[in-house]
Amino acid sequence: MDKDHFQLEDIIKNLKEDGLDPGSSGADHLTFLWKLYQGTQGKLQEATNSLMEFKQQQAEEMKEVENYVAHIRSLTEEREALTTDFEKENIQLRIELEKLQVQQESQLKEVEEMLYQEGLNEIAQSSPSEQIAYLLVERATLLEKLDLLEHKCDSQLENLSDINRQDELQQIHQTLEEELYQQRESMKRTKETLNKEQLSFIQNPWKKLFGIRKNADRLSADISTYDEALDKEKKMRECIERDLDEAARRLQMSHGEIRRLTDEILIKDKVISELEQSMQRMQQESEVLKQNLKIAQENDSQELQKAKEYSSRLDKEILALRNRVKSLDSERKKYMEQFDKSTSESLANSPSKQNTNHQDNELLHKSCRLAIEGRECLNQQLLHKLQKLQHEHDETVERNEELESILGETQNKTKEQIEYFESQTAGLQNTIMSLEAELIKLRDGKKERLGTDRGSNGDLTKMQDLQQEIYTSTVKMNELQGDLRSLKRAEQDKNILRAANDELERVNSMQDIKIAKLTEECKRLQTMLNDQKSSNETLIAKEQTFQHLQDKVLDLEKLREENGVQMSESKKKCETLQKQLQEGMNETQKLWEEALELRQEIKSTRQDLQTKREENARLKREIMDMQNKMPRPQSCGDGAEEMVPKFLAGDTLMQQYEEIRQLRQDLHRVQNVCSSAEKELRYERDKKLDMKKEDIALQQENTKLNAELNQVKQKLTSVSATCFSFEAEVEKRQQKIKELELELMKRNQGSKLQSNWQEKLEHEKSRAVNAEKMVLELQQQLRASEHQLQLLQTQITEKKRQEEELKRAKENETKLRAQLQEEQLKRKMLNQSIEDLKQTNKALREKETLLTQNYSALQFKLNQKESLLQSLDDEKNASAKERIYCENNNQKLSEELLQVQQDKEELHKEYNKILNQMDEYVRKNNEKQLRYKAKLSRAKEVHISEVNQRDLYIKQLEMEITLSKSQTEKDQQWISKVTTENEHLLKENQHMLQKLNDQEAIERNYQWQLLSVRNRAHILDEENKQLQEGLLQLYNQVGSLDRVLKKIQALNVEEITKIIPSECLLMTDTPLHLPTGSFSVLGFSSPPGVLKAIHSTNHEGSAETLNLSHSSISEIGYLNVTSPGIAPASPEQTPMPGP
Repeated sequence: MDKDHFQLEDIIKNLKEDGLDPGSSGADHLTFLWKLYQGTQGKLQEATNSLMEFKQQQAEEMKEVENYVAHIRSLTEEREALTTDFEKENIQLRIELEKLQVQQESQLKEVEEMLYQEGLNEIAQSSPSEQIAYLLVERATLLEKLDLLEHKCDSQLENLSDINRQDELQQIHQTLEEELYQQRESMKRTKETLNKEQLSFIQNPWKKLFGIRKNADRLSADISTYDEALDKEKKMRECIERDLDEAARRLQMSHGEIRRLTDEILIKDKVISELEQSMQRMQQESEVLKQNLKIAQENDSQELQKAKEYSSRLDKEILALRNRVKSLDSERKKYMEQFDKSTSESLANSPSKQNTNHQDNELLHKSCRLAIEGRECLNQQLLHKLQKLQHEHDETVERNEELESILGETQNKTKEQIEYFESQTAGLQNTIMSLEAELIKLRDGKKERLGTDRGSNGDLTKMQDLQQEIYTSTVKMNELQGDLRSLKRAEQDKNILRAANDELERVNSMQDIKIAKLTEECKRLQTMLNDQKSSNETLIAKEQTFQHLQDKVLDLEKLREENGVQMSESKKKCETLQKQLQEGMNETQKLWEEALELRQEIKSTRQDLQTKREENARLKREIMDMQNKMPRPQSCGDGAEEMVPKFLAGDTLMQQYEEIRQLRQDLHRVQNVCSSAEKELRYERDKKLDMKKEDIALQQENTKLNAELNQVKQKLTSVSATCFSFEAEVEKRQQKIKELELELMKRNQGSKLQSNWQEKLEHEKSRAVNAEKMVLELQQQLRASEHQLQLLQTQITEKKRQEEELKRAKENETKLRAQLQEEQLKRKMLNQSIEDLKQTNKALREKETLLTQNYSALQFKLNQKESLLQSLDDEKNASAKERIYCENNNQKLSEELLQVQQDKEELHKEYNKILNQMDEYVRKNNEKQLRYKAKLSRAKEVHISEVNQRDLYIKQLEMEITLSKSQTEKDQQWISKVTTENEHLLKENQHMLQKLNDQEAIERNYQWQLLSVRNRAHILDEENKQLQEGLLQLYNQVGSLDRVLKKIQALNVEEITKIIPSECLLMTDTPLHLPTGSFSVLGFSSPPGVLKAIHSTNHEGSAETLNLSHSSISEIGYLNVTSPGIAPASPEQTPMPGP
C-alpha cells in the first residue's frame, strides 16, 4: 500500500509539474492524459518518418556501393581481357620464334651438309659470318690462281705454236722478260750485270755453245711433260671456274645482307631516337607521378591530423560524460534522501489522510502504469531504430576505412612500381648511351674497315650484337610502355576510388552534421531534464543505462589502450624493418657500384684486348712482309741466315700468344667475378623482394590496426551518440507529449485514411478510453463505499474490539511499510541486477517474468487486503447488505482486472511478436550485411589474387630476361672464342696461301729450269765427293787442254761466229751449264772449275743485290735449292729494289 501511495504521489507531482491542478475533475484528468497520448503518437509518427528517411539513405548508399562494386568488377574484367590478349600475343610470338628457330636450324643444317659434302668440316660448325669470310678469302685466292693459270696457259700455248726450238726459246725468254718487267724493276740492274757477263762470255764462246746445246737437249726431253701439265691445268681451271661462280653468288648474297644490315642499322637509329623521346616523356610522367604522390602524402598527413583531433575531441566528450554521470548519481542520491524525509514526515503527520487517499492513489497508479508501459514500448522501438541506424553508420565507416586501406595499398604499389620503372629507365638510358657510343665507333671504324675482309667480319658480328641489343632495348621499352599504361589505369582507378572516398566523406560529413544537431538537441533536452527531473523510475533507468554505458566506455578504453600497445609494437617492428631495408638498400648500392666498376674494368680489358689484337695483326702483317721481303738464300750455307729472322719472329709470336693467353685468362676471371657478382645481386634482389613483402604485410597489419582503432573510435562515438540520442529522445517525448495530444485531437478526422498501424493505434486508444471510463466508474464506486465505511466507523468507535483491531491493523500497516521499504531495497538490488541482464535478450525476458511475478504478488496482497476488508465488513452487523453490494462490486472489479490483465498479456504477446519481427528483420539485415561483406571480401581476394598473378608473371618475365641475358653472354663468349679461332685459322690459311703462291711462283720458274735445277742439285750433292777427284783430273788434262788451245788459236773469228749464233749470245738471264765431258775442251780440267766460275758470278750478283735492298730475290740464272718444307716468297709480294 505504501508503495502505491508513493507512486501516486510521484504521479501527482509529475502532473503538477506538467500543469495539471490537483483539485480538477476526472474529465480534466482524462483530457490531460489524452493530450499526452496524442503527443506520444505524434512523436511516433516523427520517429517513423525519420526511420523511412534513414532507410532511403541506406538504400541510396547501397546503390552507390553496388555501382562501385560493378565498376570494380568491370575494371577487373578489363584487366582479365588485357591479360588474355597479352597471353595470346605472347603465345603467337613464341610460335613465330619457334618457326624462325626451326627455319634457321634447317638453313644451318643445309649449309653444314653442303660444307660436309665439299669437305669443309672445320667451317661447318662456325657462324655464317665466319663462313662468308672464309668464302671471300677463298674467292680472292682462287682469282689469283686463275690469273696465274691464264698466264701459264697463254705462255704454254704460245710455246707450243712455234715449230723451231730456237723460236720457242726466244718466246719463252720474251714472256719471262715481260712478267719480270711487270713484277720487278730490278731487272735493269740484272740486265746491266748480264751485259757485262756477255762480254766475258764472248771472250769464252765455247762455254756458251756447250750451254746452248745442253739446253736444247733438255727441252726435247720435257715436251711430253708440258702436255700432261696442260691437261691438268685445264681440269683445275674448270674446277676453279665452278668454285668462282659459287663464290660470286655467295658474295652477292653477302653484299645484299650487308646492305640490309646497314638499312636495319639506320632504322634502329631512328628507333633509338624515338626511344629517347619516349624516355623523356617517361621521365616527365614519372615527375608528375612524384608530384601526385607528394600531394597524396600531404593529404594523408592532413587526414591523420584530423583523425587525431577527432580522437582528442572524443576523449573530451568521454570525460564530460563521466562527469555528467557522476553529477546524475549525486542528484539521484539527493532526491532519494529528500524522498525518504518527505515520506517519514508525511507518515508522522497524517496517518488518517493516507487511509482515505489510498484508493484514489491506486487508481492513479494504474493509469500511470499503463501510460509508462506505453512510453516504454515506444522507447524500446526507438532504441531498436537507433541501434539500426548506428549499425548502418558503423558499416559506412567500415566501408570508408576499407576504401582508405585499398587506397593506401594502391599508393604503396604505385610508389614501388614508379621506383622500379625509374631504375629500369636509368638502366635503359645507360644501355642506350653505350649503344650510341658503340654505333659512333662502328660508323667511324666502318669506313676504315671496308677495305679489309677481317674488318667486315668484325663489323658483321658487332652489327649482329647491336641488333640483338637494340631488339632487347625495344622489348624493354615496350614492356615499360605497357607498365606505364597499367600505371595510368591504376591512377584512373585511384582517382575513381578517391572520388568514391570523397563522396563517402561527404556522406560522413552530412552524418556528422546530423549527429552534431542531435547532440545540440540532446544538450537542450538535458537542460529541460534538469528542470523537470520527472520520476524515480526514469532516473533509475538512466542510472542503469549510464552504468551500462560506463562499462562500455571502460571496455572501449581498455581496447583503446590495447590497440595503442599493439600500435606501438607495430611501429617498432616497422622501424626495425625500415632499418633493415635501408641496410639492404645500402648493400645493394654498394653491389651496384662494384658491378659498375667491374663492367668498366671489363670494358677496359676489352679495349686492351682489341688494341693488342690490332697490334698482333699489325705485327703478323709486318712479319709476313718481312718474310716476303727477305731474300731467299743462294746456297745451303745461306739457309742459316734465313732461319734467324724466322726464329726471331717465332719468338715474338710466342710471346704475343702467351700475352693473349694471359689476357684470355684474365677475361675468364673477370667474367667469373661478374657472374658471381650477378648472382649476389640476384640474391639481394630476392632479399629485397622478401623485405618488401614483409613491409607490405606490416603495412596491412598497420592498416588493420588503424581500421580497428577507427572502429573503436566510431563505437565510442556511437555510444556517446546513443547516450545523447537516448536522453534527447526522452526529453523530446516529455516535451512533445503535450503537443501530440493537441495534434491528435485535430487529426482524429484524418486518422481513418492512415495505415493499418494507425488503425491499431486507434483501436488501442478506444480500449484505453474504455478502460479510463471503467476506472472512473470504479473510482466513483470506491468513493461511495469509502463514505459508507466512514459512516460505519463512526458507529463502531464505541466498540473496544474494533479499536483493538484497528490498532492491530495499524501495527500490520507499520509492518507492511517496513516490508515495503525492504521491497524497495530489494527492488534496488533487482534494478542493479536488471542492468546486468539488459545486455542479452534472456535478461530482458527474465526481467519481464520478474515484473509479472511482482505484479501478481502485489495483486495477491491486494486480494488479501480486500479479504481483510471483507472480514471487517462481515463483523459489522448493521452493514451486511452494503457489504454484499461491495463484494459484488469487488467481484466485478476483479473480473475487469482479469480482463485488463488478459488485455495486457495480449499486448505483451503482440509486443513480443513485434520484437521477434524486429529481431528477424535485424537478423536478415545482418545477414545481408554479412553477405555484402563476404562479396566485398571475395572481390578483394579476387583483386589480390590478380595482383599476385601479375606479380608472378612479372617475376617470370624477369627470370626469362635473366636467362636470356645469361644465354646472350654465353653466346657472346662462344662467339668470341669462335672469332679468335677463326682469326687464327684465317691467319694460317693466309700463311698457307702465301706458301701456295710461293710454290706456284717456283713452279713457273721450275717449268723452264727443271733440267738445270736437277743438274745443279746433282752437282751440289756430289760436289764434296768430286773435289778431290777433280784435282787429280786437272793435272792429267793439262796436256789435252794445251792441244785444244792450239787448235782454237788456229781458228778465225768468223768461223767462231758461224758456229755460235748471235741470238744465243744475247741470252743473259740463264747461265750456261756445260756438260761434264766438255771441260777438257775449255781451259778447265774438271767440273769443279766450272762450279767455281759459276759460284763466282752468282756471288757477285747476290752481293750487289743485297747491298741495294734486303728484300731482293736472286737473279734468273740462280735456282734456290732449299729444303721442300720451306716455301719461298712469291714474286708478286716481293718489293722492287731501288735503283
